[in-house]
Amino acid sequence: MASGIEHKAPREGAHTGMYVAVGVGSLVLTAIAFYVVFTQAAFKHYVIPIILVLAAIQVFLQTWLFMHLNTGRRSYQTFFAYGVFLALVVVLGSVEVMTSYTPPSTQSKPLSHAQLVALGEQIVSQQCVSCHTVNGKGGTIGPNLNQVMAGQLNVVPGGQPTNAAWLARWIADPAGVWKGATMPNLNLSPDQVQGVVAYLTSSVK
Repeated sequence: MASGIEHKAPREGAHTGMYVAVGVGSLVLTAIAFYVVFTQAAFKHYVIPIILVLAAIQVFLQTWLFMHLNTGRRSYQTFFAYGVFLALVVVLGSVEVMTSYTPPSTQSKPLSHAQLVALGEQIVSQQCVSCHTVNGKGGTIGPNLNQVMAGQLNVVPGGQPTNAAWLARWIADPAGVWKGATMPNLNLSPDQVQGVVAYLTSSVK
């Protein structure tokens, strides 16, 4: 006996249309992801969370479509996996940019010479003296910096350690100045490099 209630399966055309709509959304999110990752764009603070929310919605829609509208056809399964993958690309790409982005320095006034000297003295006393002797104290792995700054010793071919500009380049990237350098790159900021130069040229003789 018929119950009088007729259950109609959703039309396949409706399935296809919804998958196409979600697929287009995936493509848009993917374009955003590639733009963000390859340009390392710095968006305003509220833009990245919006992109992440859109990507999460995209994954939810793909999952909902697959669970409730999927007919078992391989094309639908492929479309589902494709959309989820693209949405995840957005999530991972956005998180990478959000975590690696460093806001520009808010320091507006340059450091004074006295501040640079104090900064340089701190760095030299904490890092450089492990290898170099400075003002009678420190290690002997590297050359005595008092002799270097007095012009009595130069271990770098063509080096000009008493020249402030050359010294700054050397401190910032020793191997970039001389391939045979054994001095490590200390990864100092520009202010720290200038601080070390100011201290060495004014207080180490």
